[in-house]
Amino acid sequence: MTFTSNANRGAPFAFASAVAVVALSAGAVAAEIPKTSWGAPDLQGTWDFRSITPFERPQEFKDKAFLTAEEMAAWEERTRKGREARRNRPPGEGQGDVDVGYNAFWLDRGEKMTGTMRTSLVVDPPDGRIPARTELAKRRSAERYARWGGVPAGPEDRNPLERCIMGFNSGPPMNPGAYNNFLEIFQTPKHVAILNEMINDHRIVPLDGRGHVPENVRLWKGDSRGRWEGDTLVVTTKNFTKHTNFRGSGPNMVLVERFTRNSEDTLLYEYTVNDPESFEKPWSVAVEMQNTSDPLLEYACHEGNRAMTLMLSGARMQEQKGKTTDDWLATWHGGSNAVKAAEEQLKKEAGTSESEK
Repeated sequence: MTFTSNANRGAPFAFASAVAVVALSAGAVAAEIPKTSWGAPDLQGTWDFRSITPFERPQEFKDKAFLTAEEMAAWEERTRKGREARRNRPPGEGQGDVDVGYNAFWLDRGEKMTGTMRTSLVVDPPDGRIPARTELAKRRSAERYARWGGVPAGPEDRNPLERCIMGFNSGPPMNPGAYNNFLEIFQTPKHVAILNEMINDHRIVPLDGRGHVPENVRLWKGDSRGRWEGDTLVVTTKNFTKHTNFRGSGPNMVLVERFTRNSEDTLLYEYTVNDPESFEKPWSVAVEMQNTSDPLLEYACHEGNRAMTLMLSGARMQEQKGKTTDDWLATWHGGSNAVKAAEEQLKKEAGTSESEK
């Protein structure tokens, strides 16, 4: 696969002062924010959501929800030094080049924590951790890993990221990832369009009060509808497909995103995952995006689907040699160990079901 990298975009963006950012919340909007010609908050522009803030709160922070400016600087420096150490490892001990197809040069995670100064992107529950998954969600995950880890019979046996159907950070919901953490927003009085740099994915969100599509219409990115609550754009998305998977979510997830322009240079992005079939309770995330003059770049994923052709031809060659392997799952998903664990879980569940008959 060939991916566009933002590694050389330029100097990292600057953050607001510690005092101003600690007070940051959905309600703490600056008195003067840009407005459109028709009077709505102006969300337009290119937004950078790179962040090295952990998605879930690390154990070392425990009950600490916020960091001081000094603690943030220490975390950022530790992250920088850790990256340098990984880059300087001897060949064969580095970034898993063969496994994932590229090394640290192509990664562009950013160098700063999010402007919220929180210890995690997850802000609710208060412990900064995603609630436990349900048994149904665990079984869905095991089924995916077992399928993705075996020799593929066809494209449908590979995950949506490899097939370039979905981007791992373009959402919805959107989250800081390994690269391409940029989006551009366009507005009219009746629509908002969101263009992600990752696989150049896009959503057009109606604001005219129309209802969602029927329940039997299922979409990879779901069906989004927006409305204004004061100066905050609220987007509700539902009708996902059975293949859509965000941190273990299922097809009946209802996602509520909130976009609040806090200043000329910042956009607070928040979302809440409501999916009782998959999680024990709802959970929420917040990340402060930064305005940037950088343009969105072309994203060339597998350029003519060459990677898929090579994977499937390799699978047929393995079959001809009588080989069956469980190492088709990338290490960032856990590799063969995750596949074996998934297979064991499914065998255990099958045995339990059989004994209950």
